[in-house]
Amino acid sequence: MSQTRDETIRNRLAKMTGWAEERRRFMADHPNELKEDWYIRIGGNGYRAVSLACERPLLGFVSGSTTDIEKVVSHFHSERRNTPDRPTPEKCAQAWLIKQAINNRLNLKTCLGLDGSIYDELLFALDEVSFGDRNQGPIERLDILAVGKSNGKAFPVFIELKSERSLGQLIKQLDKYQRQVKRYEGEFKKLLHACTSIKVDLSEYGRIMVWPKRTSDRRSDRRSDRIEDKCAKHKVTVIESDTDSWIESDTDSWKCIRDFSFHPLNNKVYPPTPYIGES
Repeated sequence: MSQTRDETIRNRLAKMTGWAEERRRFMADHPNELKEDWYIRIGGNGYRAVSLACERPLLGFVSGSTTDIEKVVSHFHSERRNTPDRPTPEKCAQAWLIKQAINNRLNLKTCLGLDGSIYDELLFALDEVSFGDRNQGPIERLDILAVGKSNGKAFPVFIELKSERSLGQLIKQLDKYQRQVKRYEGEFKKLLHACTSIKVDLSEYGRIMVWPKRTSDRRSDRRSDRIEDKCAKHKVTVIESDTDSWIESDTDSWKCIRDFSFHPLNNKVYPPTPYIGES
């Protein structure tokens, strides 16, 4: 008997939880096994050896995944010889953030320029999180799923990166991710605990967008005011890169940058908000 879409996704999340627990134990037992540009991604089919190097950000060392974590280490030594795809600007920034988190006990707080006003910690859990099934679409992917800690509580934080600053589209995406995580609340509680060793409350959610800073002019200042108003309404924290080379037609401002610097837009960082549901 074929499974429903919900059954398929729940089963996949349960498998990912087991792999996350195994990855956490493996990293604790083999702290020097991987180079700093190597990352073991967890997906619906198992582990994948992924590059965090700026020359090939988020590209796999081999095609496909494995459910054997010992085998995935060998994949790092079996790099594909074919020419890698052209990396997108978002992948360059995303790979850099993951690398900083792994080298800082999973904490993304400092590398995103966050102070202590809201987040005590912001711990990386997963990237490229799929909400869907290839045979039962649609499929949508969240760039980074993290766990925020604040005032003794821990909650999911959705982080989406976009080089084109599409605010309306990004807010809709974040709303969809929030609904999907709430739909599979029990499974995501177990998965996030397996990734971070922290028990997570899914009654509140943090939402963060990351994009390039725009060159300051009168028109962009007015647009920034509108962005700030909309983000305040939706409680979305915007993180900008500290570069003033971005122009509206340029989608390569993040390409092959080796060392990023980020900060919250106008120093506004919003707390987690309760789940409301569809209006």
